[in-house]
Amino acid sequence: MEIINNLEKLGLTNTESTIYLALLKIGESTAVQLAKEIKIHRRTIYDNLNILLKKGLVGYKIKNNVRYFEANNPITFQSFLEEKEKTLTNILPALQSYYKNKQKSPQINVYIGVQGAKSIIEEAIQTKQTLYWVGGGLYFFDAIGYSRKFIEEKLSRTDIKIIQTATPNIKEKLKIFKKNNIKILPEKYSSKVGYLIYGNTIAIGLLQEKEMIIIKIISKEFSKGYKNYFDIMWNLGKNI
Repeated sequence: MEIINNLEKLGLTNTESTIYLALLKIGESTAVQLAKEIKIHRRTIYDNLNILLKKGLVGYKIKNNVRYFEANNPITFQSFLEEKEKTLTNILPALQSYYKNKQKSPQINVYIGVQGAKSIIEEAIQTKQTLYWVGGGLYFFDAIGYSRKFIEEKLSRTDIKIIQTATPNIKEKLKIFKKNNIKILPEKYSSKVGYLIYGNTIAIGLLQEKEMIIIKIISKEFSKGYKNYFDIMWNLGKNI
């Protein structure tokens, strides 16, 4: 169910999402009634209701010595996420210091799946430097599903230069970017392999049978070398 999937993306487990959504639909309910309604063991219901109570997403009232649970207003998610964001903001400097202290050059990591690709895009945007994207036919956007519009909006506000080949629909895919930041090469050079340069990092990606594989290399030398290749292709490319 799509709404359950989206609740999970907000930080709930599948069981927590199922219970919360059921309470929204049926109103106040005992744990026993809820267990019968959604066919989840009563002990599991109690455990997850306690978690939802702590998260502020569920409340209860007592009638005739029996607890009746009910879902709180969904607007609670906003403060729930704001609190998470504030917590992350507070601990992020310390986490980054640990991360940077452990880095060696070159550092190589492999990412499998769409979530890894999205994390690299987010990391690239956060550098607030010019990004250089070559090839891949922008198949990345076809693979990220519901996040596509969100990612496109972020990238459209980013300083990014793009080199792509003249494949079908490429102009449509590139419409969110500034035309003077785009160069086109002949279609014969088309490939599902592409790379993104940001700062001292180069991310080389391949979309293969709907599975995304990315090799991320943090190295000043690698980054400079691939940037040289980018400049050569940029000079050879044509305006869109």
